[in-house]
Amino acid sequence: MKKINLNNMSKVRLFLPKNEICDVVTVKDKDILHKANDVLALKKGQHVYLFDGEGMEYRYQITETSRRCISLKKEAVECTSNAPLEKITLGLPLLKEQKIELILQRATELGVWAYQPFICERSIREHPSSGKKERWIKIVQEATRQSSRLWLAQINEIIDFETLIKQDFSLKIAASIEGQKIIDITKEKYRKILLMIGPEGDFSPQEYEKLKANGFIFLKLSENILRVETAAIMASGIINYFLMR
Repeated sequence: MKKINLNNMSKVRLFLPKNEICDVVTVKDKDILHKANDVLALKKGQHVYLFDGEGMEYRYQITETSRRCISLKKEAVECTSNAPLEKITLGLPLLKEQKIELILQRATELGVWAYQPFICERSIREHPSSGKKERWIKIVQEATRQSSRLWLAQINEIIDFETLIKQDFSLKIAASIEGQKIIDITKEKYRKILLMIGPEGDFSPQEYEKLKANGFIFLKLSENILRVETAAIMASGIINYFLMR
């Protein structure tokens, strides 16, 4: 039976970009200060763990805390992690904001390596504002922190359907109720995987033909028609699970 590390369950983890990690850190970010002071009620002398989103986590001790800033002193490297060999890129059609946010949160917890937003015939076609993109990044950072991941998932720039399906991956999968079961797809090991989820109303017949022509395998998730967010989360989880065999 695998031993559960109770320390990991109670660790206070905060994200800080790699270029801001140093021996002494003064944190002034309003979101982090709110979490530290109002949510976690951190005090001088306590330990926190800073991760840089690039495979490193460090143990720091709080030396000073106030409403305006928190001072931290590095004590040790807590843990390191190489980037995974198997990487899942989730091809995500532009959707309503709440659905995008839910997918980013849950799929990050489930191990998605990168997100590739795209526009297709039945997706939303309006590009999100810079403020919304920043919010997406924050959601990924928080999901990474909460789930004890050490690597941040990347959110790529929005591209069109045609460009995405022609990109080079060792395995290209599209969710479809007419597809194969997961056990028939993951008999081999693949390093670079593209998982595409259709928009509300699904891919058009013409788009399905283009997916087939570009080497996509179709994955059956359920006997039932799923919402886009349900399909994205479920597919991310089961593919990552089978990759971890």
